[in-house]
Amino acid sequence: MYDSMSSNRSEPVVDRRTFMRTTAATAVTLGAVGTLPTARAQTEIEFESWFEGVENYRGVVDMTGESTVTVAVGAEGNGGGFAFEPAAVRIDPGTTVVWEWTGDGGLHNVVAEDGAYESELLSVVGETFDHTFDGEGVSYYACTPHETIGMRAAIVVGNVLVGSSVSSFPEPDFGTWFDDVDNYAGTVDATGLTEVTISVGSAGNGGNFAFEPAAVRIDPGTTVIWEWTGQGGTHNVVATDGTFESELLTEQGESFALEFDGDGISQYVCEPHAGLGMKGAVVVGAGGQYETTLTPLGMAVVGGAALIFGIPFVYALYSHYKELGDQATIAAAKQAARTPENVVVDTETSP
Repeated sequence: MYDSMSSNRSEPVVDRRTFMRTTAATAVTLGAVGTLPTARAQTEIEFESWFEGVENYRGVVDMTGESTVTVAVGAEGNGGGFAFEPAAVRIDPGTTVVWEWTGDGGLHNVVAEDGAYESELLSVVGETFDHTFDGEGVSYYACTPHETIGMRAAIVVGNVLVGSSVSSFPEPDFGTWFDDVDNYAGTVDATGLTEVTISVGSAGNGGNFAFEPAAVRIDPGTTVIWEWTGQGGTHNVVATDGTFESELLTEQGESFALEFDGDGISQYVCEPHAGLGMKGAVVVGAGGQYETTLTPLGMAVVGGAALIFGIPFVYALYSHYKELGDQATIAAAKQAARTPENVVVDTETSP
C-alpha cells in the first residue's frame, strides 16, 4: 500500500502517553515519510471484516491534529495482553505512530498486511517501534504470533471512509476533566453494544494508572463492565457525584458492572490515583450537560423494588465478579444482582 516508508525502533521514553495526544517531549526517531494512497471503496469492505473477532475494537478513535500518536502493544484484550490499544485510530497525513510495548502477553510484533513495515518481536515494557504515514488510506496490521486470536488493528490516514465505524456524535464538552489524563483520546463510540468493557489499571499516567478507554459513549440500557488488569496496585471505580462506588480491588480479572439508563455524563475516578490522572467518563445517550444530575423522571419495578430513573441513571449495581466463565454463568450473576437486596439506588441530585 506504500510507495515508501520509514520505521524505527527506539528506547523507552519516560512519561510517553500510551494512547493519545502526545507532547513535544515524546522522543522518536523520524525517517523518510511513507506514502499511503487513497483506497475508498476497498477500504469500506475490508474494514468491517478486519475487526471481526477483535474484542477491544470499539470504533475509530479520532487523533487528528497530533503530530505523534502512541498505540499500546500488549494491552488487555482478546483473552489477555493480546491487543493493540486503540485498535483503530484516525490520524492526519504526516503523523508518526509510535507503538509502545506494555510487557504483557509475551512476544509481540507489528506487521503491516501489505508488508510496508515490520517490527522485531519484542517483549520488554517500554520498547518502541515507530512509523510515519503520509497520503490517505487505511493501513491494516497485526501481531504475527497472536493474529488469529484477535490481535489486529488499523491506522486510518486522512478523510477515508471506513463504513459505520466512525461516531456521528460531536465530542462532548468535558470542560477540564481530562486535562491531566494522558490516555484520553476522545470519546470512543460504543453505541449499539449491549455490554462495554473498560480496563482498570491500563498503561497510562506514568504507570498502570488509567481507565481504557478513558471516555466511552453508550446507549441507554447498556451494561458497563470495569475489568481489572492486575497492574498498578489497588484501584477502585468511584463516581464523582456519589452514585456508585466499587470496592478497592487488585487482582487480574476482578470486575465491577453497572447498567446505565437516561441521558447524561457520568464522571468517575480511581480514588488512590485520581491525582495522577486516573479518571474516566461514561456518556449515556446524547450526553446532556457536563454537570451530571439525577433528576427523578419516573418509576419502574425490578424484582419487587421500586427504582427511580435519573439522568443518567444507574439502576443495577452488581457485586464484582471474578472469572465467571461462560456467558450463561455471567448472565445468571447479573440476574441475581437485580434482586432487591443487591439493587443500589441514589436519588440525590448532584450539586
